Amino acid sequence: MYKFTKEELKDFKINNGKCYSMANGIGGYSSGSIINSFNRKHYGYLIASLKAPVNRMMLLGKIDETICNTSLECQEYIDSIIDHHDRLAEFTYDAYPTFTYRGKDFEIIKRIAPVYGENTVAISYIVTSKIDTTLSLKPLFNYRDHGDASDIKDLEFDHKIKDNLYILTPKKNQDLDIKFYFSDGKIIENEEKYTKGLYYPYDFETGDDRIDHYYTPISISIDLKKNEKKMISIICSIEKEFSLDADKMIKDYKERIDSLKVKSGLTDELALNLVWSCDSFITKRESTKLKTILAGLPWFTDWGRDTMIAFTGLTLVTKRFDEAKEILKSFAIYEKNGLIPNMFPDDGSEPMYNTVDASLWYFYACYKYIEYAGDKKFILEEIYPTLQNIIYAYSHKTDNNIHMDSDYLISCGDKDTQITWMDVKTNGIAITPRFGKPVEINALWYNALRIMDELSKDANDPTNYLEMSLRVKESFNEKFYCKETGCLYDTVDPYDSKVRPNQCFALSLPFKVVDENNVCGIFDCITKELYNVYGLRSLSIHDKEFKPKYEGSLWDRDRAYHMGTTWGFLIGTYFDAYAYVNKKNPKVKDEINAMAHKFEKHLNEGCLNGIAEIFDGDIANRTRGCYNQAWSVGELLRSYYENVLK
Repeated sequence: MYKFTKEELKDFKINNGKCYSMANGIGGYSSGSIINSFNRKHYGYLIASLKAPVNRMMLLGKIDETICNTSLECQEYIDSIIDHHDRLAEFTYDAYPTFTYRGKDFEIIKRIAPVYGENTVAISYIVTSKIDTTLSLKPLFNYRDHGDASDIKDLEFDHKIKDNLYILTPKKNQDLDIKFYFSDGKIIENEEKYTKGLYYPYDFETGDDRIDHYYTPISISIDLKKNEKKMISIICSIEKEFSLDADKMIKDYKERIDSLKVKSGLTDELALNLVWSCDSFITKRESTKLKTILAGLPWFTDWGRDTMIAFTGLTLVTKRFDEAKEILKSFAIYEKNGLIPNMFPDDGSEPMYNTVDASLWYFYACYKYIEYAGDKKFILEEIYPTLQNIIYAYSHKTDNNIHMDSDYLISCGDKDTQITWMDVKTNGIAITPRFGKPVEINALWYNALRIMDELSKDANDPTNYLEMSLRVKESFNEKFYCKETGCLYDTVDPYDSKVRPNQCFALSLPFKVVDENNVCGIFDCITKELYNVYGLRSLSIHDKEFKPKYEGSLWDRDRAYHMGTTWGFLIGTYFDAYAYVNKKNPKVKDEINAMAHKFEKHLNEGCLNGIAEIFDGDIANRTRGCYNQAWSVGELLRSYYENVLK
């Protein structure tokens, strides 16, 4: 549980940047700051996914309360700050957030949770008052993409009242009803129908200077008698039917999270918190009727590469084997020309296949599935043909100029393509061109062949994958080791000697492709130039092109994204390599354990219980990018479990 006292909540700016985030398992989520303010456009009590897990729409931003003529509103506007969070006595987060407000004559305990599997959010109030008074609840409605901002002219709704149900129908979508239920009180029409000019500090920092507006036509007025304790249920939903008991809905949400912790079989506190965090990303995909993995919250959808890297931590360490099978099947369905999708767009259109590594990471995910679940039969019967397709396509030639060269190494792309994970291209310029033969692609290729060698024996597949893998290993060590730097080239043909973290995968994947005589020197270089507490830098700190900060305009951020920025998911490959290089050190587990527990500080900052996508390259003390990233969480849990707890 995460707990903040009144004293710890004092600083508006610091706490405006801390948030909670809860997913509903179909792409939607509930998120907000720990002082109930909007710091970024993605905060909202109900962000619904209209076609799981995409088409995410902001419907209910938040609720502002007034009691005993005392406003509890906390929000920064374009021309002012309304800050009444001094009445916030405590904030806790344990599966769901709890806000406790206290004044001279009142106490309000407010809890929020989405409903798993529904586009529904429950808000529960427990209110006590020492005097006869009124509680006013003002909901902030919207209908916009969760990453957009609304103009007043966009906020047009039809509305009707049916008993304790207020129903809004957006003029932009007459097939959708936003239902707002209140268990007590009466509707009061507000004189001012809009809350205007909301300012989002986080977004302004990143160059998005749009201000936002919300539709606030009503408030709910609830009478309170002296010394009365009243429980109030507020439900907002777009479902045809939904429960009206907010207290039970919130308790059910926590019970489900607690059951996932029990299912994992883990007892370590850090690991259990990560199990909880893992649940944010496993979601339903409507197009396949199967589970998939969201790459990150709040804005990413399901990406092939990210899914396969996060897969082991999110589904296998947590023992969610049935969902793991669904995810593997979901991506197998979309295999095309030996490629699995890199990205499913948010608008629900056809997937994109602009990746060389997603298909190779798929082998790793399958290998780990067998290791954890002991279910080789599923892979052989339902997945093996897809694996064969991938090997054939890569061995010959497929899209994006992906092919096995005469030296048995994989070559891919050209100067205008970005198909590895370092994939930024802006204004037609490839910021990190990695065409030719990238180091991690060929480490993955070697592993794919070794995995196929093991599987082929049970599949009656006569292909000599072992012979191919030996040719790959020979060429890899001939070409990739750079004597001048003592580490591996980032790419060969053409050669790029920049010191990047991609070489770490050659030391960390299950089948080691690097000559063992060189591993210590390579790892020493990685540690000295790339390790940065919460991950690895994307470029050596000593490189003249190193970018120490990820900030400013989109152009500035794109130029820094893979040019020094620290990536959280790379902590997994680093811990694995650390264990491999130091396997004779009796204290290696203790050392990795100490590094893993440094993340506990971060779990109390930014998105509570989440691990950010990226951090600054100089000092990794600032959350950047997505506030909670699947592969950051999954890889920390996996590598912590495999190298410390197992």
